[in-house]
Amino acid sequence: MVAEPQERRGVSAMCGLAIRWLILALPGAVPSLLLAQTLGVPLSYRRMMSGFGVAVDAGGDKGGFRTLALTGIVALGHVTVDGTPWPLFNVSGTVARLSGESSAVGGSAVSAEVALLGSFAIGFDRSRWAGLTRTYIPLAAALPILVCAESNRIFDLYAVPVWNFERLEQPGAAAWQPPWGSVNLGASFELRSGLGFQVTMGGLFQDASDTPDPYRRVVISLGVRFTPHGILKAVPAGHRMGCGFAL
Repeated sequence: MVAEPQERRGVSAMCGLAIRWLILALPGAVPSLLLAQTLGVPLSYRRMMSGFGVAVDAGGDKGGFRTLALTGIVALGHVTVDGTPWPLFNVSGTVARLSGESSAVGGSAVSAEVALLGSFAIGFDRSRWAGLTRTYIPLAAALPILVCAESNRIFDLYAVPVWNFERLEQPGAAAWQPPWGSVNLGASFELRSGLGFQVTMGGLFQDASDTPDPYRRVVISLGVRFTPHGILKAVPAGHRMGCGFAL
């Protein structure tokens, strides 16, 4: 008769621990925000729970192509898990300046992206560079690998498989290119203040790598971001922190 309440308390404690671990691991299982890929900058994700955020990325490839991109981010709608709100949709817009080797060739790009639960995204990018206008549409899903968190910082490794579509336009001719697959790998580090840093390598394991098309090259980017509503501020105080493999 005495053991039953104790058993119930034990089950309740185990359930509470499982919920706390879910709160910590969910940012890895469902990343908070994918950002639109533009020419020379790989798809990556950032953690933003609500409100707005901004990011600056610089990227390029060994062929001398360079990109400087500025992105604005807005969270729309929420779902609640154990009292913590999570973004339902994230909308981002990016403007970028493009340049060739030694800044000999210039261009620009604008892009937008919508992400569902931060993990499944569709983007649209329009760029002009080297006499061509490119319309690029990526379909992506973020896959977390490792998430490590403490009360004042969080670090994660992730992969983003992408299915790519592109249309090339030049005077007198325009055509869709055969679609191709690629994978991006990235690492992200964020402080409780909302300041974060990331490095991402894109275009890995592509089906079509022997091409002069900049979208099908291996590129690397470095970036910094800020949001006043980061993941660490959303996790209730006292939740257990640590490291975990999400795959």
